Amino acid sequence: VDIDFSQGKLPFPSNHFNAALSQHVIEHLEMKRELIPIFAEFRRILHDGGELWLSCPSIEKICKSYLSDGAQSLVDGTKKRHPNYSTEGFPSVVIVNELFQMKGDHKNLFDFELLRFLLQKVGFNQIEEVDEIQLVKRFGEFAFRNDTEQTIYVKANK
Repeated sequence: VDIDFSQGKLPFPSNHFNAALSQHVIEHLEMKRELIPIFAEFRRILHDGGELWLSCPSIEKICKSYLSDGAQSLVDGTKKRHPNYSTEGFPSVVIVNELFQMKGDHKNLFDFELLRFLLQKVGFNQIEEVDEIQLVKRFGEFAFRNDTEQTIYVKANK
């Protein structure tokens, strides 16, 4: 199913799914006009007790890397996943701009507090920060992204 999340509607009946998963998508949505409506839609299509799993760039982790090592840990992590990645001679801090901007595609970066606020706003509860291992255990068909140096993982229940 090809779905444009920016439209704020999902083509599924209410209370239909046990779980929904969004990996590195929500940062591409405008927060008030697109993201809040799609979070409400995720809640609508989940059974009571259903789980929403999210992953996206973590502004907290990116900032901590910048402050602790000039973003070198972000460069090293990216090179693990993309061996041909290069800062093209720029200092490692250039990756911070790349992650914030993603060639103009990123509209938001999140930390846990902001995600919790947005999810609570549409009625999710039991919101917790998890790790990639928990996500892959829950959804075994997904391979590890191996990007914990830059990604936040969150699980919320309806």
